[in-house]
Amino acid sequence: MESSLDLSKFWCWQKDCTDYGKKGAGNILLKERYGKDNRALLKCRTCGHCFSETHGTPFFGLNTTIDEVCRTLAMIPEKGSIRGAARMSGHDKGTICKWVDLAGKHCKEVTDYFLKELRLDRVQVDEIWSYIKKEKNIAVRDSNEYGDVYSLTAIKPDTRLFFEPS
Repeated sequence: MESSLDLSKFWCWQKDCTDYGKKGAGNILLKERYGKDNRALLKCRTCGHCFSETHGTPFFGLNTTIDEVCRTLAMIPEKGSIRGAARMSGHDKGTICKWVDLAGKHCKEVTDYFLKELRLDRVQVDEIWSYIKKEKNIAVRDSNEYGDVYSLTAIKPDTRLFFEPS
């Protein structure tokens, strides 16, 4: 089966496989293509485990093409809201919220994995203040729905590494 997919970039996800996590071991082969996006179903020769090319990404299990998800998520900052992106893309607001959640969780996992024990010589710190009001009824002013919100950000100028604590 012909493929333009570089199989050396994939590894077996089966934890009890002797080739688990080993990139370029020559054990991954293309079993078949499936779905709207013509995604690859890969197979480990060592243990026989099959997995999708999108396993371990925020696109795993989605029925929408990767290009469409990316295009829609890119609309959010441009349109200023999820609702605006939903109107523009034709996707349900709940679906877009799910995609944002998946992408955010994936970004957090990647950031937590790679950004450890950073030795930073110079860092620029900035603070953003905003007042949040979620309720229209002014009578609930003491509620947690209102209040000052501070967001701190830090950037390492020479690498442009950006950090925003949660």
